[in-house]
Amino acid sequence: MNVTDVLLDILVVLLAAKVAAELAERARVPAVVGEILAGLVIGPSVLHLVGGDEVLRVLGELGVILLLLGVGLEMDIAELGAVGRASLLVACAGVAAPFALGYGAAVGLGESGTTALFIGAALTATSVGVTARVFGDLRALATVEARTVLGAAVADDVIGLVILTVVVRIASKGSVSVASVVGVVALAVAFLGVTAAAGIRLAPPLFDLVHRVSRSAGTLVAVALAFTLAFSELASAAKLAPIVGAFVAGLSLARSRQAERIRRELAPVGHLFIPVFFLQIGIDARVEQFAHPKVLALAGLLLVAAVVGKLVSPIGARGAPGDKALIGLGMLPRGEVGLIFATLGLHGGILGQDLYAALLLVILATTLVTPSLLRWRLNRIRAESRRTAGASVAPEGGWLRTADDVVDLVTQPPDHAALHVALRAALLAGEARPGARLLEWVGTLGDVPLRWDEEATRELLNVLERGPVRSWRFLELSGVLERALPELAESLRRKRTDPFELDPTRAMRWELLEGLRDLCAGDERAAAEYAALAKPDRLLLAALVIDATADEELSTAVSTARRLVHRFGLGAADEEDIAFLVGERGLLRAVAARPDALGEEPVLQLATHLGSPERARALYLLTLASGDLDQWQRQRVEALHELVQEVLAHEDLTGRESANVVERRRIEAMRQTEGDPAAAVRIRTAPRAYLLSQAPADVARQAALLDPMPRRKTVAVAVTPAGQPRRWLVDMAARDQPWLLATVTGALTALGVTVDRAVAATWPDGGVIEAFEVESDAAPDPTALAREVERGFSAPLSSPPLPGAEVTFDEGSPWYTICRVGAEDRPGLLHALAVAFAAAGADVHSATVQTIDGRALDRFELTDRNGRRLDERTRAAIAGSIREGVHRRRWRANKPATRSKQAAHGPETRVL
Repeated sequence: MNVTDVLLDILVVLLAAKVAAELAERARVPAVVGEILAGLVIGPSVLHLVGGDEVLRVLGELGVILLLLGVGLEMDIAELGAVGRASLLVACAGVAAPFALGYGAAVGLGESGTTALFIGAALTATSVGVTARVFGDLRALATVEARTVLGAAVADDVIGLVILTVVVRIASKGSVSVASVVGVVALAVAFLGVTAAAGIRLAPPLFDLVHRVSRSAGTLVAVALAFTLAFSELASAAKLAPIVGAFVAGLSLARSRQAERIRRELAPVGHLFIPVFFLQIGIDARVEQFAHPKVLALAGLLLVAAVVGKLVSPIGARGAPGDKALIGLGMLPRGEVGLIFATLGLHGGILGQDLYAALLLVILATTLVTPSLLRWRLNRIRAESRRTAGASVAPEGGWLRTADDVVDLVTQPPDHAALHVALRAALLAGEARPGARLLEWVGTLGDVPLRWDEEATRELLNVLERGPVRSWRFLELSGVLERALPELAESLRRKRTDPFELDPTRAMRWELLEGLRDLCAGDERAAAEYAALAKPDRLLLAALVIDATADEELSTAVSTARRLVHRFGLGAADEEDIAFLVGERGLLRAVAARPDALGEEPVLQLATHLGSPERARALYLLTLASGDLDQWQRQRVEALHELVQEVLAHEDLTGRESANVVERRRIEAMRQTEGDPAAAVRIRTAPRAYLLSQAPADVARQAALLDPMPRRKTVAVAVTPAGQPRRWLVDMAARDQPWLLATVTGALTALGVTVDRAVAATWPDGGVIEAFEVESDAAPDPTALAREVERGFSAPLSSPPLPGAEVTFDEGSPWYTICRVGAEDRPGLLHALAVAFAAAGADVHSATVQTIDGRALDRFELTDRNGRRLDERTRAAIAGSIREGVHRRRWRANKPATRSKQAAHGPETRVL
């Protein structure tokens, strides 16, 4: 098979997987089902777009390894050991019964012992992903039944993997005997025990070391994948399925401090390869087999075994609370592990197409029918429960009571107290187990309205500050948070319905909030910074919004933050600070990445933008709590934070002192304009940054030139010696208009004048001064220069293409988009760049120009015409105009800011 065919197959598979997943989610069907059906359509059964070639099989194998790695990463061994007696017994019954029924049905049909083992094993595992998603949609994850089913599903996945190792080994030996079964079970358990123990000891220190010494962004995830493949090879060497090794690797990696980062960075890889595995299942199936009477009969018989086997599983929960029928229905859906069994059986020649098709039908049927059955049963339970009226007055001591490490209801509260009770229970559930009565009440809330008041807001802030993971899990599983904060509901829904998230309860974790808590618990400096916050609730609420809107546009996240503040009834100051933290969440990291980040000007700019030590401290803690900073990044952020705090502690650096310098220069410049009151008025309203960048004598001279202000499309020009040979000061006064800089630099270029430095200032009334320090053998002729500029106002502007130019952008400034241009040095280069910026609708606020070995390396600070940082569209337009040039034509200009807008935002100074 040639490379072109392989690439075409991958193209078809990836597109089919994404389209199928999107359609499935919109139809509220698990994405796995859509992907299998898509495989049927594109495979040999229908369209024959792809076949069962080896490349796709290898990619599918990698996908299933990543799938089991994800299962292991999401599984906590401590939680597995604490699933409870009822969950463990339900899991054992839910494995034994369908296994025995499936094995017996296969033997009764005349299949061999090995085939019967595979069929029985394929019916054992419950899909924890499907079940959790359905309970989550029904807002019933906190019920006793849901907790029992999820614990049992996790346990029977592990039991299913042990069974898989057994049947694979037996299949390879070709015989079934009590001795061989005992031996293989012993080997499988030994392998799982030894490798899990070794991996759990090895992974944390190993990945701590990798995290400390690595500099490349992809090193950690690459080592994690290599670690997984190594464990898969160990399993293969032990004659076990490689996916068992991947599962053990996931269990080991879950104990490392870098587990969350590994999970996050592996997710895009899983998005590519895991769907290939599920599509391959459909590709391998034959649609014509589904309509065959024999296959339908087999599927019907196996479906009875699969359903009955799981419905009897609640026998393990006898004596425990919870509706047994709901538990049994929750155990019905098969999923990933069952599909793995069936696929291994087909590829190993143990299952024929008839049995494979029958198993596939059973798995699809149980997955599709379960949500409707669960919804029906749960609604009946809730309806019966809501008939029981709660007390109207809280009993003495409150609605909740904690005893023997169990928090439970004293009596059922009325609906209007539901939110208060749920938030208090969440905080208590951080240290104690929720009792059966509390879980039953939360599970029956359904669509009871949850309204906020001042007391509820205080209780939420307590949970934000002191509630551990278990508190948030209680709120998430109960659906209380989603219903009480509808602003976050859509974000939470997307997280829960992520088709590649095997445990939706884990997907809804508040990672930044947990990161803040872990950071302050393990870092004395961070703890001191947190203790210094006057309003820590602003930081916590910002972290909540960032967690919930991690995949949203920044503007949407800021809007969500403002709506939440209004819902909580907080004040305007809280709203501004929380919205600021949400909107600038990445600012500190971006600034710290700049080479000159610790220099005076960047630090002063950042400190001025932050405005207060409180904001700076909160933004610093948010940045560190993100948990994905490399060591060098964290060191830079810490150093930058120290400098910013030092600057903010001295108002003279960001406020009064600089204001004093400005006033001193203003007064000195005004003294030099005695006899010219109009120039004095101009100086009195001059931009602050302009006064800081110019000597008082220069300010006085340029202010006089601007009065009276020249008419539109005319300029006033003055030329004076700069005090050095061949250097001259060229002052130019004009009215603000589009592309003024491009027009002026074009005139200077046309007259053969080289610009070394320039300052531009814009007054609120639209007056502009552009002052240049230039190099020329003779003094430029002011009249000729004015004539050339005025001619340029009506002439088309153009610039030559710079195909070799390197154009990059970053957001390392609070106010500007930084544009860096590297190009071969040439006369008129600054003019060409100014024309490109103007053509794209960007204003230049400052520039640094240098030439190294004949190559210009220029840095510009840009905004759009409304003073905002550039969007992606404008950046692309700038890069295109620079590389392709601007053709000779007059464009329709974007209008400059109106006078009222200029007055609102203050005058503007540009240093070039």
